[in-house]
Amino acid sequence: MKKIKFPLVMKNGEEARDIEALRENFDIESAAEYYSNGKLERWLENNYYDDILETVRELTGEEDDFGELLAEALGAEWNGMEKINLQSIMKRTELREQLKPYVSEEKLEKMEHIADTQEELERIVQSGGSRVYLFGKTFSILEWMCNIELIGINNPMVDLELCSREEFQKKKIKLRNVEFATEEMKKAAMGSAETAVYYNMLDAFKLYLSKIEKSME
Repeated sequence: MKKIKFPLVMKNGEEARDIEALRENFDIESAAEYYSNGKLERWLENNYYDDILETVRELTGEEDDFGELLAEALGAEWNGMEKINLQSIMKRTELREQLKPYVSEEKLEKMEHIADTQEELERIVQSGGSRVYLFGKTFSILEWMCNIELIGINNPMVDLELCSREEFQKKKIKLRNVEFATEEMKKAAMGSAETAVYYNMLDAFKLYLSKIEKSME
């Protein structure tokens, strides 16, 4: 059976279709991500780089010098200055796989910050992330959070520590595609005209659907 060849898109946007291109455009983050999701092995196998494939398969991903060993296996130059957290990369890869039923791959590539837990949301906001996509059941917007846009992927429930519209407006928080834990929280979040219009339209749409369902009973 003929093997289907595909490129590995590197961090600089270049498509590596052979080992020379991979080495020329090598970056450890992309290589580690392709290693963690299995694409690197398939790419090596489909391009008949059997010796390199054998060496890569000997790696477990748990080595302290994993980045150096991976670069060496691929014959690529890497200065070792970039810190690599394979566990973090593997988690991100797994999360992106879970998101595929909800989001197109093109849009997924543009989603820089995705939080699937409250801890991850807090980490992203603390590190300066201003737009965060939420993929999980519930999230809390804490009092110290401000100047952020939170966009739900699977309509997560949001809990607010802020109690009034005035507080919410001062924090400059934008919300989209989320549900609120209470009606009071929803009213507080509707302090901005943009948010109010969005949720008023959403409520009207839900009411419309409810009427249609009743008429079909």
